[in-house]
Amino acid sequence: MHYPTRVRPVDFGSLSERQEAVRIKMGPYGEEGACAMMRTFLNYPEFARSIGRIGTRVTLTSDLPKRMAVLASLRTAWLCGCEYLWAHIREEGVAAGVTDADVRAIAAGDYGNALNSIERHVVEAIDELHETHYLSEEKWYRIGLLGSNAVMDAMTTYGFFVTLSAAVNSMGVRLEDGLTGWDVPWDPSVTAGTGRTAPRQVPKRVFEADYALLSPRQIEQTNRMGRRGKPTTSKLQKAMINYPEFLKAMAPFGKRAIDDTCLPPRVWQIAAMRTVWLCDSEYLWSQHRKACLALGVTDDDLAGVAEGPRSASLKDFDRVVVGTVDDMYHRNRVSDEHWTAFDRFGPEGVTDLMLVYGLYVLQSCLARTFGTTLEENSIGYLPELERFRDGQQRGSRA
Repeated sequence: MHYPTRVRPVDFGSLSERQEAVRIKMGPYGEEGACAMMRTFLNYPEFARSIGRIGTRVTLTSDLPKRMAVLASLRTAWLCGCEYLWAHIREEGVAAGVTDADVRAIAAGDYGNALNSIERHVVEAIDELHETHYLSEEKWYRIGLLGSNAVMDAMTTYGFFVTLSAAVNSMGVRLEDGLTGWDVPWDPSVTAGTGRTAPRQVPKRVFEADYALLSPRQIEQTNRMGRRGKPTTSKLQKAMINYPEFLKAMAPFGKRAIDDTCLPPRVWQIAAMRTVWLCDSEYLWSQHRKACLALGVTDDDLAGVAEGPRSASLKDFDRVVVGTVDDMYHRNRVSDEHWTAFDRFGPEGVTDLMLVYGLYVLQSCLARTFGTTLEENSIGYLPELERFRDGQQRGSRA
């Protein structure tokens, strides 16, 4: 599907000082001959800078073998309806031995004859994450055999390309000449969910790191994390400390999405809450509910967030925020109605919202797959939210 162009690639002759500084740090991705996506992203230098390290992890240093990483990336691009990314990943996959038959299997969601056993597990893991934001026991075990960071790399691949797809589709980045897009028309009904079961109760798989037993690599990483690396940090953060390479890759992405965002606290929290609600992360909902209440966001307001953009409980700009998150979750693109709504917060308002969305899709997958339990004395979903949980995710639930 071709989306209308909203943002064109930068004019390299009129870059701002900040754009030039970020361009230099991007290396070959910041040159005039770089792909249209990266030249377009330079319109948003903080966004471009924030995705660099996680992009390196996903595309270059992942524990997933190259061919499997490409297949997982292709499937994510297909599920997110991003023809631009599909074409570029497909081109990259040729060197990794990805054939036209593989590509057709990825598009059809029928992997039986084209992919071997472990490749099927990796691609089916992407399907699970897309529909239920949770990896089944089999996928957790099988992918884990590929390396100590392989499961994290599969989830990171999904979260990274979900974020890029929302950005590329929303900006309307044009596909360069000579690249092959969809071989068949992209049909959103095929990617809307196949009825996978998303369990409400999940097993505890990853326990919080014991600070008395941290490795030198973990200690180095926790020292870089400031307050989030202290023993007093959240259970999810302490669980992620078991994966220091993941935390290192995520650092610039998370820093911009959380610490350096241009979004006001209420807007930021509402965006995070709608995202984790759609992904059914009760742990993250519980955590952010505390911050919301401190900002004056009431439980009635949060009931509106759970109900969705048509809720009568939503106030003023909260409705716009919830609707924009829904644009990205359900349609992989910010709508015309909402595209300019975040300009009031600065030139990177809309991309900062995309980063919040992408980060909390990924963190929801982590919290659910890890089986992270609520913090002591925390409250999860209030009983009055139960009626909004049906149809909450793309897949069905047990």
